[in-house]
Amino acid sequence: MTKPISPRALRSREKLLRAATELLVESGPRGVTVDAVSDASGVAKSTLYRHWQTRDEMLVDVVRCNIPDIDEPDPSRGFEVALRTYMGNAATTIADPQWSRIVPAMMSLRTTMPDLAAIVDEDRSAKANKLQAILDLGIAEGLLPASIDTDMVSNLLFGPIFFSSLVGQSTELEKLSDYVVDRFIASYAT
Repeated sequence: MTKPISPRALRSREKLLRAATELLVESGPRGVTVDAVSDASGVAKSTLYRHWQTRDEMLVDVVRCNIPDIDEPDPSRGFEVALRTYMGNAATTIADPQWSRIVPAMMSLRTTMPDLAAIVDEDRSAKANKLQAILDLGIAEGLLPASIDTDMVSNLLFGPIFFSSLVGQSTELEKLSDYVVDRFIASYAT
């Protein structure tokens, strides 16, 4: 049985994660040192080491805590509503300023830290499974071919939204999401 974490330890952990996130966004991975996180959070280094044995473990948790979840739509409403809802939820999530600030650092770390890459890949897989369930609705309704490639569809749908966010055009992501979904659905209309 795991010993419960005290409220005080949870508060210090939260302070450390917030400070590490800010440092990651402001200075990139090199700016996230144990000393810098301790100083920025006001939490002692010894406490930091009670939560994580290494800086890399802390960075993995920073990324894990900053990956957003996208709400899954109600499948009983049908394919088109489910797809529009899911993509609208994704656009809202991606438009969050905190998310768009941390994505470049996360992608940079992904190439150098296998543990972090595994977390990002696991998240992408979970989101792909949600999208697959929606595409399965479209297949069942006869609107999509059974051979549809979920990875290609994911890139097609999410690519423009991520790109717009990364280049600082986050204000109309929901409108862009609707546009992308319109074009996707139209591409399969007979």
